[in-house]
Amino acid sequence: MNREGLPFKILGLDHVAVAVKDILKWKNMYLLMGARVFYETNDASPKGSSSMKLCGVKLGEYSVALIEGIDREEISQVSAFVKKHGDHSFQHVAVAVDNIYSFVEWATVNHFHFLGHIQESKDAFGDVKQVFARKFDKDLPPDEAPFYEFVERPNQEGRFISADSFRDEFAQEFFLEIERAQKGHEDEIFFDTEKTVLGA
Repeated sequence: MNREGLPFKILGLDHVAVAVKDILKWKNMYLLMGARVFYETNDASPKGSSSMKLCGVKLGEYSVALIEGIDREEISQVSAFVKKHGDHSFQHVAVAVDNIYSFVEWATVNHFHFLGHIQESKDAFGDVKQVFARKFDKDLPPDEAPFYEFVERPNQEGRFISADSFRDEFAQEFFLEIERAQKGHEDEIFFDTEKTVLGA
């Protein structure tokens, strides 16, 4: 495959989402290292049977979304992830692309699978488009399996800048997408090596 001929460009790492037992403890750890907080919510899904807290911190050019489960009538998927993988475990990596619609179209043709459709919202800098990928590991349930997110953010002064602004809609949609997958017992994975030609 000619990488120069692709209809999109991977720009870098937008953010990583890290599942934790105690969000305040880890937030303070990042602040001690010189990070700043750019977003916080104490309840991403207030009416849900479970939810999560989310805190966005930026350490240099490194953006982290700290997430902590809120258990109500049901165990939060974030709590399930921490129970499986441990405190401060990396749940997903968000990859920045310059043209998410072209990327998803190309990826779908090449047998990559996504969780839902492209979501559109706004952050402090303009329009944001994002889509969550299916889980990596077929043997793990959706709430315990790591995955990718792909993001297209506004071009800031002609250069790529990692996540520096979240909105409540982002936090809620992120939580609900994974919850829907969990309740649907969806077993499809991000790519199938029998159909996707890797390294061609």
